[in-house]
Amino acid sequence: MSDAADRQLLDRLVREHLADLMRLAVRLTGNVDTAEDVLQDALTAIARSWGGFRSAASFRTWSTRIVVNAFRDHLRRGDRAGVQRTASLDEEPADPSNREPTHAAEHAELEQQVAKHVSSLPPRQREVLILTVYEELPIADIAAMLDTTAANVHSTLYAARQRLARELAEYLAEK
Repeated sequence: MSDAADRQLLDRLVREHLADLMRLAVRLTGNVDTAEDVLQDALTAIARSWGGFRSAASFRTWSTRIVVNAFRDHLRRGDRAGVQRTASLDEEPADPSNREPTHAAEHAELEQQVAKHVSSLPPRQREVLILTVYEELPIADIAAMLDTTAANVHSTLYAARQRLARELAEYLAEK
């Protein structure tokens, strides 16, 4: 493949996956501004690493791994201040006009609490939970992406869910 064709393929793949990669960055960081920084770092890494991309691998899996690594680099640099604890994890907010006002308010509050507690998970648990639950990636892909075993992904996911269950139980008990 020529350099121009190779570049066109990269551009097309990035355009096709950009919204998903941004959504992942927002879910990981909990903050649009920080997510944009993480995504910019990831896109730079994607462009730099493009020559090493194996076409047998899924571009989605490969690029998702790069976003996760950019998020980790962001945390390692001490940029935790930009990582929020209250961002919503839903792709799109629920339409409040379809609910009674009290139900809509309760749902929004619960959604905010879930997002807050997901954001407070240790980074590895947060990554595994988001990749599994929100990105709906197969365990085997997540294991490859995070350079670990499927058993470790299951164990980490279990720990994340247990922690969320405890923290949300405390919140719900207060209600």
